[in-house]
Amino acid sequence: MSVPKVCVSLGGNTVAEVVKQAEKATGEGVELVEVRFDRLYVERVKVTVKNEEGEQETSVEFVSRPLAAVDVAASIEQLKKGIEKTVLFTCMPRRQGGQFPDDEEGRIEVLRQAIASGVSWINLELDIDDKVREELFEAAREAGCSTVASIHDMAGTPPSKEILAAVEENLEVGDLLKLCYQTRGYGDGLNLFEAAWELRGVDAPAYTLMGMGIGGDWPRIHAPLLDLTMVYTTLDEDYSLPDRGLINLRDLRTAWEMLGYTNPSVTSTGGETQSDADPTD
Repeated sequence: MSVPKVCVSLGGNTVAEVVKQAEKATGEGVELVEVRFDRLYVERVKVTVKNEEGEQETSVEFVSRPLAAVDVAASIEQLKKGIEKTVLFTCMPRRQGGQFPDDEEGRIEVLRQAIASGVSWINLELDIDDKVREELFEAAREAGCSTVASIHDMAGTPPSKEILAAVEENLEVGDLLKLCYQTRGYGDGLNLFEAAWELRGVDAPAYTLMGMGIGGDWPRIHAPLLDLTMVYTTLDEDYSLPDRGLINLRDLRTAWEMLGYTNPSVTSTGGETQSDADPTD
């Protein structure tokens, strides 16, 4: 049983916030960080309203920024200078749960610039227009940029047989196949677990499987048992993480230790070199 690589997804809404989180992740000894570039297109705004009892309540809402508010080239350059670890560049559209405005042409241009900048890894969704997706994959290959071919299904979690079929149909599309489904209960989590269990020991390219919602963290927690190649985790520590299918980095390590999934490369005291950071090792 091998222990998967760990990728920490950074959630900052400014370049400075992303770099700060990356520094924290580096201090935790992670091997790979995901830069969610789409999150630069929203900002946190505190909203205060009166409740039914007349008391003031404050909450945080995310407000969209216009496309022109983000200097793509300058932002990528600042991120490259500020982040030491290997980066997986992701710019997720709203249709897949991301924050990038509904401008697919503009989003594709961001991905092109990221590839041209020399980023190590890039996330390319499988529902991108076929011709455009092939162009991006070819550009990534020529630039020596590894690809995560992803599906983020916001509609729900299909039966395990359909998940298996999705894996089999797309295994050779990128360097790593990522399937992520909206989970609405433990039954959906069980579907994910069953599909991953069926794939154990199969001589196939790298892939990972997870959910967004209750039960979605099961494959993350048991990834070593399920032979997943990589696990996405977070530095967030709020109590809503299980409801979103997420797990904190330290909690993930604790769970793996308690369950007997141990590996010196995922300790909080050690780091890894760039060569060790390949999720397909």
